[in-house]
Amino acid sequence: MYGWRARLGLVIPANNTVIEPEFSRLAPDGVATFGAKILSHGLSADGIERMVENSHRAVDELAAGDMNAFAYACLATSLVKGEDWTAGFQAHVEDKTGKPVTTAATATLDALQAVGASRVALATPYPETINQLLPALFKTVGIEVVSLQSVTVKNSLEVCRLDPSVAFNLAKQADCDEAEAVCILATDIRSIDVLDALEADLGKPAISTNQAMMWRCLESCGIGEAVDGFGSLLALARGNS
Repeated sequence: MYGWRARLGLVIPANNTVIEPEFSRLAPDGVATFGAKILSHGLSADGIERMVENSHRAVDELAAGDMNAFAYACLATSLVKGEDWTAGFQAHVEDKTGKPVTTAATATLDALQAVGASRVALATPYPETINQLLPALFKTVGIEVVSLQSVTVKNSLEVCRLDPSVAFNLAKQADCDEAEAVCILATDIRSIDVLDALEADLGKPAISTNQAMMWRCLESCGIGEAVDGFGSLLALARGNS
């Protein structure tokens, strides 16, 4: 059986062609990931609202496969709809399925706290209307955004096609002496391949949203195996597998 150790269910915006390949590469032996798509309508408040209407349908479809953990794989939703929506979604799915749940936003914040970062430099593919919502999100857990760099794209599909070097250079540009970690945001930007190089060059933790989501899912399933090659967050064995 695929996923004999853990089956991870991802609720994924339909335009995202990055997270499934990255999760497959991040997964230790015996861990399998499965996705259910929700139709995306852009990053406007109305577009996000229309997209999340299908999120619980996606959860139901994944639950039919007896997932061990669930993750909502769109950080922008939490930015637009706020922390009350994020907490409510997690609580509803946990109550309905009896399984642990995380979101892109929650996992990213948890990961930064786990590496002890209270000041962070951000690299994002978001427009300014979304970027301006980030400081308030990070402030909810006492993390200060000290620097931010973003790349201009025409649409979400263009984000998926960006070379990992774009994420690498954005993160290096965002880094500053005040930052205790650098963080590459969004689930649809290719970034896991540059995390080790960033940490070697900058001498500080490098977090990406997809890396953080995998870390949180493995934690919630009691899998402590180290995963090498994708940053120190996953490379540190937790000894509880």
